[in-house]
Amino acid sequence: MGGIASWRCTVEKLAYSGLSFSARDKASGTILSFTRTEPSLLQYPCNDGDPWGRPNPAVYLGQVVFLSTDGFESSLLPLTIPSELETPNASVSATAFVKKDRLAMVINGRVYLYIFVAGEQEWLPVQGIDSLVTELSNTHCCYPGQDPDCQAISMTIFAYETGHSASKSHIFLSEDGGYTFTPLKLSPEVHGVLLGVYNFVSLSQIGILINHTQSGREGKRGGAYFTYIGGNMSNMYSHISMGFHLKSTGGPDVRSIQHPHLWGFTILWTKDTLLISSNNGLLVEPVTVQQQQVPPTTFHSFPGSGLCHVVTSNSEIAVLTQDHQLFHGSLDMVSRTMVHIGENGHQKGLCSAVLMFDKVGMLTVLSPVPTNSSSAYNFQKCTFNVQWLLMDIWPFLQECPVKILKGHFHNKIYYIDMQQKLNLSATFVPKPGTGAFPVVTVSNPYVLGFQAKITEGGYTHDRNTKYSLHMQLLQQCFSGMADPHFSDTFPSGGMSVLTVDIPNKGACCIDMHPLSALIKVGCPPTKHIKVFKNTTACSKGLFNQGTLQDNFTYSISHNLYDPNFLATPQLDQSDLEVLYKYNELGCPLLLYYDTPWLPVLELWENNTFVEYVSADFVVFEVNGMYNYDYLLTAAEANCISQPQNWTALIQKQDSPNPHTAWSRMNYESCKNHDGPKLVSPSAKYQILAQNKKNKITFSHYNGFYIFKVIVVDKLYSYCELSATVSVYVTGALPKTFLHAWTMLTAFLTIILIAILMGYLLHKLSLMKKSPKVKVF
Repeated sequence: MGGIASWRCTVEKLAYSGLSFSARDKASGTILSFTRTEPSLLQYPCNDGDPWGRPNPAVYLGQVVFLSTDGFESSLLPLTIPSELETPNASVSATAFVKKDRLAMVINGRVYLYIFVAGEQEWLPVQGIDSLVTELSNTHCCYPGQDPDCQAISMTIFAYETGHSASKSHIFLSEDGGYTFTPLKLSPEVHGVLLGVYNFVSLSQIGILINHTQSGREGKRGGAYFTYIGGNMSNMYSHISMGFHLKSTGGPDVRSIQHPHLWGFTILWTKDTLLISSNNGLLVEPVTVQQQQVPPTTFHSFPGSGLCHVVTSNSEIAVLTQDHQLFHGSLDMVSRTMVHIGENGHQKGLCSAVLMFDKVGMLTVLSPVPTNSSSAYNFQKCTFNVQWLLMDIWPFLQECPVKILKGHFHNKIYYIDMQQKLNLSATFVPKPGTGAFPVVTVSNPYVLGFQAKITEGGYTHDRNTKYSLHMQLLQQCFSGMADPHFSDTFPSGGMSVLTVDIPNKGACCIDMHPLSALIKVGCPPTKHIKVFKNTTACSKGLFNQGTLQDNFTYSISHNLYDPNFLATPQLDQSDLEVLYKYNELGCPLLLYYDTPWLPVLELWENNTFVEYVSADFVVFEVNGMYNYDYLLTAAEANCISQPQNWTALIQKQDSPNPHTAWSRMNYESCKNHDGPKLVSPSAKYQILAQNKKNKITFSHYNGFYIFKVIVVDKLYSYCELSATVSVYVTGALPKTFLHAWTMLTAFLTIILIAILMGYLLHKLSLMKKSPKVKVF
């Protein structure tokens, strides 16, 4: 191996517990064992900011299985499962961390959840999987904070069986962290043997790894390939990766790693092959090996008897072969080369060891050591500084070509709502003479486009030029930079990862990690709307807050509401008693029945007012009241096609629900020439907006209405914006049941009688006052 000596440990120790185990300390239940001959190690990948700096949980999978929460710094008993669940053997074929304190495991073909919290352990069989499976697959969103979309990514997990026809394989999907699963069927168009299922979050796709068994298949689908389903691509099965070959003796037993920062890095390996993709499998390339010779020689396969274990960190990758040769490389968007570090001749031929990155540049070779006095195991650990070792044995390796690469956006989540733009910047300082400059990439160009430029930004204290990288990100469908058919994602959006990295930076640049941010083209979780209330019934003294808060109820007459929301009178129903929910509704908005009303909507993000909503919206009364109408008809609203209406949309639903019947996903403007023919111009126009003359009109009625407002404009926001507002309508005097002409006749008769009575009374009074005249 070019004269390279065995690797030298910076720290070598046997980790064991201060309190020793006795012979009576035995694991209760059925001891777990790994089905593969080569061991594996799985670490929880996210750094959740432990204030004590404790290591993340890790699982060692070998002839016995161990779960460590302290970085294997103490003796451990083998992990067991209760005998009533699995006995006499418990073979683990796959495992995955769902949370920091929750593991999913495939044991004897069945999936279990193992929950370990504060010293308590619990095994739970999952629900919804009705056939045996062999593999688990998930990815983690390790960005800090409590973002709901990020949490949903970590809760998604696949369970499936490999080695069978893809279209007939059993695949199950869980979106609640592994408690329940639902079947996922593949199209018969997918040909070949299923090797893996992956959640390519930063491509907004599910990736299916297929191996072609037909001979003579060359070109794009030659050998193995990825096909992509779901998400926003216009044709589910029309997008496939370039083909690649998985060399493996005894069949392609494929193992994989997905990068926890969702950069798109996917590592695939078999016993004989190591492959890397930096773009979610769209292009998969073999890893080459560089030997220490003069000049350095590059080989296209790993020397030795096959791969034993592969491990990655945020920016590094390390490989241990079955004859204990060690290789190291940097995760780079361009380079696929690893360098040989050395071999351990003392343990040659053994493959019980695994690799574990403790932190940047610090690699540990770990192997369990049984004890003679108990069932517990200690752990032999050899830790060394990779960069020191590389500088010692590879003095001619390229130095890191950049001194500074930083940006405030790194490791953060951003949202881009409809037709918005996002401006980010980074600072970098290349070493003189290297010509190193960063490259900007987005993992999902179907969703996200960008423009970037570099400007000089002064000098550092040692007179090196400092540069600023300015980036503007926007939706691809509105960028004007792509073919209109390239992106059709604007109704639903998607996710993409922005990465800024130095290409070909070399193995000595492992502490200069790429800058990345998760960009969600979609609804910001804190964006919402409110209905503006200028005058309330409380401020005018019609009600007081105490009355409304004290289990206040009001009644709706049986002939004023339809529980089916079809505005149809229901004569055989009783009056409806409604409990007023003051905590949700507050004081009702005060309106007068003879004044048409247009709700004024306010857009808010967090607790900050953004703007008044100008988009189209619709309303309905949540209790089914229908004694209100709209000011305009379809003709008066200048419709050129038949406008949508509540009744027609609710009737289309299998389970009628006004909360979902009309939304931004099914809204069609009546100004669309391709819409249905305008056959009823006198139909009421039920869409409202601030720039339209349409308003809500009320009947002769005093009382409460509870309206739900829904923004339906497709191009206003990705958010399903809605708000509920209570309204109290007043001013309607009691109706009289007498006919108007009868009233007028009676009124005129009364006036005539009054005039006549006045005249007669006046004549009588004059007669009483006149003196008697005697005539002679």
